Amino acid sequence: MRDDETKVRSKLAEYRKDKGYSQDDLAKLTGLTKTTIQNWENGRNLGAVMRVLKVCRELDVDVRDLFAIESN
Repeated sequence: MRDDETKVRSKLAEYRKDKGYSQDDLAKLTGLTKTTIQNWENGRNLGAVMRVLKVCRELDVDVRDLFAIESN
């Protein structure tokens, strides 16, 4: 596993726990499955996520800008 994948996994669990959410809670809130949350936290199935982040790094843009996501 590459370092960037490890960082994504560890940060996802950290942020989820900081909000007081279980994996099931986050899955329901985001429309994802609990299995997806578990996989991402365990470093599995991160390929597409990592490719998007790599594109953002190469273009020097924030992922929110790449997909025109407005901040709250």
